[in-house]
Amino acid sequence: MKKAFRYIIISILSIILTLVVVCVLFVAIDTKSSVDVEVEEGQIYSSEEVEALVDEAKEEGRVSVLDSLRESLENGNTIISVLKSFYPEYIVVAANQKYNFVPINEELTKSAFNIDNLVEDEETGRYSYVEDGNVTSKFGIDVSSHQGDIDWQAVADDGVEFAFIRAVYRGYGTGKLVVDENCIKNIEGAQAAGIDVGVYVFSQAISEDEVLEEASTVLNLLDGYELQLPVVFDVEKVADSEARTNALSVEDRTQLTKAFLQKIEEAGYKGMIYHNTEMGAMLLDLTQLTEYPKWFAGYNKEFYWPYEYQLWQYSESGSVKGIKGNVDLDLWLQ
Repeated sequence: MKKAFRYIIISILSIILTLVVVCVLFVAIDTKSSVDVEVEEGQIYSSEEVEALVDEAKEEGRVSVLDSLRESLENGNTIISVLKSFYPEYIVVAANQKYNFVPINEELTKSAFNIDNLVEDEETGRYSYVEDGNVTSKFGIDVSSHQGDIDWQAVADDGVEFAFIRAVYRGYGTGKLVVDENCIKNIEGAQAAGIDVGVYVFSQAISEDEVLEEASTVLNLLDGYELQLPVVFDVEKVADSEARTNALSVEDRTQLTKAFLQKIEEAGYKGMIYHNTEMGAMLLDLTQLTEYPKWFAGYNKEFYWPYEYQLWQYSESGSVKGIKGNVDLDLWLQ
């Protein structure tokens, strides 16, 4: 699935910036009762200011923890994972040029998956979920016309067990609704190769009329086709400041999601919601969507998302035989 938005990734940290961020984390720890902690990117400190912050930390007896945090960051742990260790009662979301602390809703069903059961294949880098020596997950992909012509038999021979195929998408600027040109060809090719199939709709609807148009279009497209897997409502925040859906409220976005899924299920298909951390934590009211299975997108080995989900998109840069270029990789967690 080609993402219109990826939540902020801090890929390069200089030694000075790392020290500054760590010091700011400790300020946050001292004021843990507040959920408005922000770590701003790009602020520049002189070497004297950094040394003063470190000296202050030493005087306050925080140096051993500072060293621990430095080691954690040097070992490749992200700022998000460090923040998570200090604030386990919050979902930490990097969005809008700051870190947002969203309290975990104890009323929502929690994920039962254990990171210790996640096994990575050393040769392919693919994940599987293993319990008591048995693999309980299924390996899959999601594709669109961006992948071009696909050799589905080669895909199946490479171990892919299921695929989600883009059916329709709406432009985030123009609002034009478009049928994916390879949808039917991909459905037929995947199923002929013995691969279970579901479809997804990339929505940028801003009204009930538009979201029902999306549902009707995909239902007409699927007429005569049987799916083994759900029809997925993929609602994403777009990075472009002019994106038409950015002005939607949480309640409006939630109601549009419900309208789409209700229409799909009235037609006899199973519905599912696709979301990433920011969408699930800040832009949808999941308490109103508990009846629908979830597909979570997060490109971190840790099972960080606290709430229940059935499908995990863990990579956007995977490799599968029969497909040229990168492809999203997914794990169906039984």
